[in-house]
Amino acid sequence: MKNQQIQTNSKMKNVMMLTIFLGVTITSFGQNKNVTKATNLLTKVGTLMANGESAAVELSEAAELIEPAITFEKTMLKGKTWYTRAQIYDKIFQSADESLNAKYPNALKTAVDSYLKTIELEKEGSTFGGLAELAKQQMYDRTLNKGVENYNNKNLEAAYKNFVDVASIKPTDTTGYLYAGMVAQENKQYDNTLVNYEKLIELGEYSTSVIFSVITIYQFEKEELETALKYAKIGQEKFPSELEFQRKEVDILIKMDKLDEAIIGQKTAISNEPNKVVLVANLAMLYDMTNNLDSAEVYYKQALEMEPTNRNSLINLSVLYISKGNKIMEVVNDMTVKEYSKHIDKAEKESSKEYNQAIPLLERVLEMDETDRLGLQNLQAVYAKLKDGKRSTDIYNKRKELGYVSDED
Repeated sequence: MKNQQIQTNSKMKNVMMLTIFLGVTITSFGQNKNVTKATNLLTKVGTLMANGESAAVELSEAAELIEPAITFEKTMLKGKTWYTRAQIYDKIFQSADESLNAKYPNALKTAVDSYLKTIELEKEGSTFGGLAELAKQQMYDRTLNKGVENYNNKNLEAAYKNFVDVASIKPTDTTGYLYAGMVAQENKQYDNTLVNYEKLIELGEYSTSVIFSVITIYQFEKEELETALKYAKIGQEKFPSELEFQRKEVDILIKMDKLDEAIIGQKTAISNEPNKVVLVANLAMLYDMTNNLDSAEVYYKQALEMEPTNRNSLINLSVLYISKGNKIMEVVNDMTVKEYSKHIDKAEKESSKEYNQAIPLLERVLEMDETDRLGLQNLQAVYAKLKDGKRSTDIYNKRKELGYVSDED
């Protein structure tokens, strides 16, 4: 009886093992069959789409069939399984059916991830690995071409989405980010512009124009001057020969009211380009803005030595002399009557010296353009301060003829 019992238990164990084996075999067969069914549905989908017909039902069914196969151990490690899945979601991504797109909103990512999984599982040079590489590239090219087409048709919103998708297909490729940033900037969607351009900078693949755009957006559209300054410094670091980034830094520092830092930056710029008159003239303006008139005068004169017809320096230096004359008169005008009488003659003499220094500068401006609005306005003011009524009136009349003043002025 004991041997008989042992024999019976052995038979039962064999039956159980056979049942488990059959279960695994049936499940494995079922999942392989699902992959085959999904592949057959893809063939039908291709025919329907080629004829311009909807394939939404077939694609949805194919997606339901393939999903269990990517988690079952006997099929999840096969390149064919993942390639089939990639093809299904690739077709869903291409579909214009709104309900299908809503059902599978992440179709693009799923397709890309599945192509990459296929390539990972397959040996180099294998069939499905090669097919996955080709299909992924075709998806990239197709999406890029669609974006270009939408852009040419002035459909900027659609083009932007296409180029974002391009970047999703190849996240380390710069084309999608560049085109998406350009379209967003043209469409004045500055947040989207920054997302894409800053990704380019993060990848280390960008041009001077990209950094200039980022600086400009942060400086003028977002009014985030610290961030704009950060990118101006990045521009200087990455493109040391592109001196416009240095000028940008100075401009931003001025807007941040960091004039002392701006002066240091401007001097550095001059050391790099000592013959560039605009840099010297701008340094003079910075000193002017900080009320350091003596240093401003030195650099305005230096700029005019380099370029005697530099209009901005001629105007600014003349205004500086007028300001110095005005300050002399302001001091005496604030005195008591007794003190005023004592100092007025000397003050008028000293202020007249400053005013007279402005005249030849303004005359040089008017020699270049006799209708120069600021030249005429400042020269009239100088003659009025010098109490030369005739010349002041003559210039006033000329300004009036040119439409620079009204009857009420």
